[in-house]
Amino acid sequence: MTDPHPTEFSIRYQIPPKDYFFNLEWDGDRLFLKEFSLESGIDQQKDIKPEIHDWNEFWSHVNEIRVWDWYDEYVVSCKDSCVEGDEWEVNLVYGDQNLEAHGANSYPPTFREFLKATEELTGIIIEFIQQD
Repeated sequence: MTDPHPTEFSIRYQIPPKDYFFNLEWDGDRLFLKEFSLESGIDQQKDIKPEIHDWNEFWSHVNEIRVWDWYDEYVVSCKDSCVEGDEWEVNLVYGDQNLEAHGANSYPPTFREFLKATEELTGIIIEFIQQD
Protein backbone atom coordinates (compact mmCIF):
# COMPACT_ATOMS: atom_id res chain seq x y z
CA MET A 1 0.00 0.00 0.00
CA THR A 2 1.28 3.47 -0.94
CA ASP A 3 1.95 5.94 1.85
CA PRO A 4 -0.92 8.46 1.60
CA HIS A 5 1.17 11.34 2.98
CA PRO A 6 2.44 13.92 0.51
CA THR A 7 6.07 14.72 -0.11
CA GLU A 8 5.07 18.37 -0.49
CA PHE A 9 1.76 20.05 0.22
CA SER A 10 1.17 23.77 0.44
CA ILE A 11 -1.85 25.88 -0.30
CA ARG A 12 -1.86 29.64 -0.04
CA TYR A 13 -4.95 31.71 -0.71
CA GLN A 14 -5.32 35.38 0.07
CA ILE A 15 -7.70 38.24 -0.53
CA PRO A 16 -5.68 41.36 0.33
CA PRO A 17 -8.58 43.84 -0.06
CA LYS A 18 -10.55 41.81 2.52
CA ASP A 19 -7.53 41.16 4.79
CA TYR A 20 -7.95 37.39 4.41
CA PHE A 21 -5.01 34.98 4.43
CA PHE A 22 -5.06 31.16 4.41
CA ASN A 23 -1.89 29.06 4.43
CA LEU A 24 -1.70 25.29 4.83
CA GLU A 25 1.68 23.51 4.80
CA TRP A 26 2.81 19.90 5.26
CA ASP A 27 5.88 19.52 7.44
CA GLY A 28 6.39 15.77 6.99
CA ASP A 29 4.26 14.85 9.99
CA ARG A 30 1.27 17.19 10.03
CA LEU A 31 -0.45 20.05 8.27
CA PHE A 32 0.12 23.46 9.81
CA LEU A 33 -2.63 26.03 9.28
CA LYS A 34 -2.35 29.80 9.51
CA GLU A 35 -5.55 31.70 8.81
CA PHE A 36 -6.45 35.32 9.34
CA SER A 37 -9.56 37.31 8.43
CA LEU A 38 -10.07 40.81 9.72
CA GLU A 39 -13.64 40.83 8.40
CA SER A 40 -14.63 37.50 10.06
CA GLY A 41 -12.47 37.95 13.15
CA ILE A 42 -10.51 34.75 12.43
CA ASP A 43 -6.94 34.55 13.68
CA GLN A 44 -5.84 30.96 14.09
CA GLN A 45 -2.86 28.69 13.88
CA LYS A 46 -3.24 24.98 14.38
CA ASP A 47 -1.78 21.57 13.67
CA ILE A 48 -3.94 19.16 11.71
CA LYS A 49 -3.21 15.44 11.48
CA PRO A 50 -5.63 13.87 9.00
CA GLU A 51 -6.23 10.14 9.33
CA ILE A 52 -4.91 7.80 6.62
CA HIS A 53 -8.42 7.21 5.24
CA ASP A 54 -8.90 11.01 5.00
CA TRP A 55 -5.70 11.33 2.96
CA ASN A 56 -6.78 8.45 0.70
CA GLU A 57 -10.15 10.13 0.08
CA PHE A 58 -8.42 13.44 -0.60
CA TRP A 59 -6.04 11.96 -3.20
CA SER A 60 -8.90 10.05 -4.80
CA HIS A 61 -10.85 13.30 -5.16
CA VAL A 62 -7.76 15.16 -6.44
CA ASN A 63 -7.31 12.50 -9.14
CA GLU A 64 -11.02 12.54 -10.00
CA ILE A 65 -11.08 16.30 -10.60
CA ARG A 66 -7.82 16.10 -12.57
CA VAL A 67 -5.84 18.56 -10.46
CA TRP A 68 -2.61 17.18 -11.93
CA ASP A 69 -3.70 18.59 -15.31
CA TRP A 70 -3.99 22.19 -14.15
CA TYR A 71 -1.90 24.80 -15.94
CA ASP A 72 1.00 26.44 -14.10
CA GLU A 73 -0.59 29.88 -14.16
CA TYR A 74 -4.08 31.39 -14.13
CA VAL A 75 -3.98 35.18 -14.19
CA VAL A 76 -6.61 37.68 -15.30
CA SER A 77 -6.32 41.44 -15.22
CA CYS A 78 -9.64 42.66 -13.89
CA LYS A 79 -11.69 45.51 -15.20
CA ASP A 80 -15.39 44.88 -14.52
CA SER A 81 -15.40 41.16 -15.26
CA CYS A 82 -14.17 39.70 -11.96
CA VAL A 83 -13.61 40.34 -8.30
CA GLU A 84 -10.11 41.77 -8.17
CA GLY A 85 -7.61 41.07 -5.51
CA ASP A 86 -7.39 37.39 -4.70
CA GLU A 87 -4.26 35.31 -5.23
CA TRP A 88 -3.57 31.62 -4.75
CA GLU A 89 -0.81 29.06 -5.00
CA VAL A 90 -0.92 25.25 -4.79
CA ASN A 91 2.17 23.03 -4.60
CA LEU A 92 1.64 19.28 -4.33
CA VAL A 93 3.97 16.33 -4.68
CA TYR A 94 2.46 12.91 -4.11
CA GLY A 95 4.12 9.79 -5.43
CA ASP A 96 5.21 10.57 -8.98
CA GLN A 97 2.63 13.37 -9.37
CA ASN A 98 3.71 17.00 -9.13
CA LEU A 99 1.75 20.25 -9.30
CA GLU A 100 2.96 23.83 -9.02
CA ALA A 101 0.16 26.21 -9.95
CA HIS A 102 -0.76 29.76 -9.03
CA GLY A 103 -3.12 32.48 -10.08
CA ALA A 104 -4.69 35.86 -9.53
CA ASN A 105 -8.36 36.60 -10.20
CA SER A 106 -8.65 33.36 -12.20
CA TYR A 107 -8.81 29.64 -11.40
CA PRO A 108 -8.76 26.22 -12.98
CA PRO A 109 -12.27 24.86 -13.62
CA THR A 110 -12.03 22.47 -10.65
CA PHE A 111 -10.53 24.90 -8.13
CA ARG A 112 -13.70 25.09 -6.04
CA GLU A 113 -13.86 21.27 -5.87
CA PHE A 114 -10.21 21.21 -4.81
CA LEU A 115 -10.95 23.64 -1.97
CA LYS A 116 -13.90 21.48 -0.92
CA ALA A 117 -11.65 18.38 -0.84
CA THR A 118 -9.15 20.37 1.25
CA GLU A 119 -11.92 21.43 3.63
CA GLU A 120 -12.99 17.79 4.01
CA LEU A 121 -9.37 16.76 4.68
CA THR A 122 -8.81 19.42 7.32
CA GLY A 123 -12.22 20.32 8.73
CA ILE A 124 -11.45 24.00 7.99
CA ILE A 125 -13.78 26.20 5.93
CA ILE A 126 -11.85 28.33 3.42
CA GLU A 127 -13.28 31.74 2.52
CA PHE A 128 -13.48 32.00 -1.25
CA ILE A 129 -14.61 35.06 -3.21
CA GLN A 130 -15.10 33.64 -6.70
CA GLN A 131 -18.53 34.59 -7.97
CA ASP A 132 -20.60 32.27 -10.19
